[in-house]
Amino acid sequence: MKRTLLTLAAIIGIAFSAAAQQKGDHTLGFNLGYNTGKTSTTVQVNDKQSDAITTLGGDNLSVGVEYGYFVANNLRIGGQIGYGYTANGSKTHSLTIMPNIAYYVRLADNFYYTPNFSIGFGLGTTGKDEYTDESFTMCGLATELQPLAVEFRPTEKFAMSVSLCSLQYVFLAHSDSDEIFNQQITTKVKSNAFNFDLLANAQIGFKLYF
Repeated sequence: MKRTLLTLAAIIGIAFSAAAQQKGDHTLGFNLGYNTGKTSTTVQVNDKQSDAITTLGGDNLSVGVEYGYFVANNLRIGGQIGYGYTANGSKTHSLTIMPNIAYYVRLADNFYYTPNFSIGFGLGTTGKDEYTDESFTMCGLATELQPLAVEFRPTEKFAMSVSLCSLQYVFLAHSDSDEIFNQQITTKVKSNAFNFDLLANAQIGFKLYF
């Protein structure tokens, strides 16, 4: 009886370790996302600043590639490079480079709860719209929190991830100065983009473990 219990415990232990994310594991992944939200933009010329122009909704699409390394069992750090496209009155392109951290909590066989957080650098280009006849290239801060992310790992080398909710904030700024009719004109543009909507901010991804 004792030998049977030891054998059973060994089998369970092997099964658990085979499916768990172990220290030293590497991941390479790809993700595709869609979100809704709002963007607030202000334009300042010299000392005169416009009222904030808020744009709601829009089609916000994103793609990204990421690399991760498990510094401890179930604890992954890494980085992601992402591209975003937004069409909500004007067309905006953005590039983000963000280190991230994630923790894996086992829910069932090969199924994990994986909340994660990212913060890094953002670069964006705005198109001409009804408010301005100019386009701007801006840079700033990008952050993202995914509190409802899960991952399914059916094999040792392959995993699929889904995020049902994403909280994103991007701050971008632009400033330039020109001389017009012997007068120095300084233009500053600030953009705050906030995206959060349960189920509407969906993201799906695929990972390879090695």
